[in-house]
Order: sequence, then structure tokens, then C-alpha cells
Amino acid sequence: MKLTPLIYVTDMDRSIDFYTRLVPAATVVSSSAYWTELVVGGATLALHFSQSVDHEGDGMGLSIDVSISLEELIVRLESAGIGPIGEICDEPFGRSVTVEDPDGLMIQINEHSEA
Repeated sequence: MKLTPLIYVTDMDRSIDFYTRLVPAATVVSSSAYWTELVVGGATLALHFSQSVDHEGDGMGLSIDVSISLEELIVRLESAGIGPIGEICDEPFGRSVTVEDPDGLMIQINEHSEA
């Protein structure tokens, strides 16, 4: 079984631009006006066009684990035009920071502590 996170988006080109800036190692393996797949490592992220999107109250979210410090990541993201929402937060597993995609989906980025 392979899980493929699916994100509904209202503007495919804008979303492809955002997610390839958020995860520069991602490769677009298929793309159309209604469906795009981005692959990084062994994971696939699918973007699906929708006329409207309401991410408030969703029962699911998206998180990304990174192997660099969040401070370094924030510098990279800001240079790509993506700013964090709020400050770095301490978590039981390490630290996290949140960014928002163009349709309002909150994405938590995690830095795990070495324990």
C-alpha cells in the first residue's frame, strides 16, 4: 500500500509554484489543469483542482520533517517568498514551525530532537 496525501487547490499553477518552492527537491512527475503529482524521496504529494477550497475544520493536515535546523529552513523559505506563520514552537518531539499554502492549508514543519 502506498499513501498519497491529496491537497485540493483552486489554482494549479500557483500551487505547483508554492510546493516546489516549499520542497525544492520535489519533482513534478505528472501535471494537468486538474491533477499534479510531486515526488520527493519515496513520497508522492498530489494536488487536485477544485472550484473552491475550505481548509478550516479539516480532519487532516500536512506535516513535513526536515533534517536541517528550523532557523536555516526559515531563511531558505523566506528567500523563496514563503514566510512562517508565527514563531518556532517547542514540541515534545523537538520543534515546529507553520507555513500556509495559497489556499489556506496550514503545514507544520518539524525538526526532531536527537533523543
